Amino acid sequence: MASLDKLTVSENDDQYDDAELEELYSWIDTFPLTRPKKNLSRDFADGVPVAEIVKNVFPQAVEMHNFSPCSAADKKTNNWRTLNRKVFKRFNFEVDNDLIEGIVACKPGLIEKFLIYLRIKLNRAEWERQRQPPPVKKKHGRPESDKPEADQYVGTPGRSKGQVKGTKGHTKGPELWQEPTKGRTIRDPMEADVVPRLVFEEKAQENLAKDETIKILQAKCNRLEHLIHLKDMRIDDLQNRVEEMRPTGFRR
Repeated sequence: MASLDKLTVSENDDQYDDAELEELYSWIDTFPLTRPKKNLSRDFADGVPVAEIVKNVFPQAVEMHNFSPCSAADKKTNNWRTLNRKVFKRFNFEVDNDLIEGIVACKPGLIEKFLIYLRIKLNRAEWERQRQPPPVKKKHGRPESDKPEADQYVGTPGRSKGQVKGTKGHTKGPELWQEPTKGRTIRDPMEADVVPRLVFEEKAQENLAKDETIKILQAKCNRLEHLIHLKDMRIDDLQNRVEEMRPTGFRR
């Protein structure tokens, strides 16, 4: 099993580009949250709006009765630990304890850091879900897979459970044949994948992880460029003050 990505506290977490924050706020506004957005750090401190956001995107990934609005720090922390255990794990990441404590304490910049990361994870999961074919339904109308919706997007398509074995390695339905050497069932030798599906899926996951890393690094670069611009402006201002205070001649 692959290790979970861990979101931790880092330096300059309170520095964000205005355009990046505006995009984040617009994204949050698309969700029908139960409480109005007034102060992001305080409103999201107990984790309940986070659970609501995930619930809107992946309804079966969150059970809202596990989360209750609260003001006590220990109960807020418990909500975030439940998110780690029951929700974030489905999307292959978890939030570090230090970051949880900072969010619960309403430290500036930390909830923005988390929500930007959560948005990337949800977008990736949504993309994966759209790539997967719809679940095959049985005769009584229930989907074949009983896995929660958020767990299905990372899976690889398997064989249909509805296949009924016939004689001589054949199955009922479309013309299928049994490959003698490996025992795999395929429709036609000419339709076999040139690249094994498992290899393809692994490479696709690697590319998605790299794209995600690139987006995070680009966001950090934007923040650093913004900081450099502010420092340059400060330096120019100080230089102008030095020039104004420099004497222009000698008094007699």
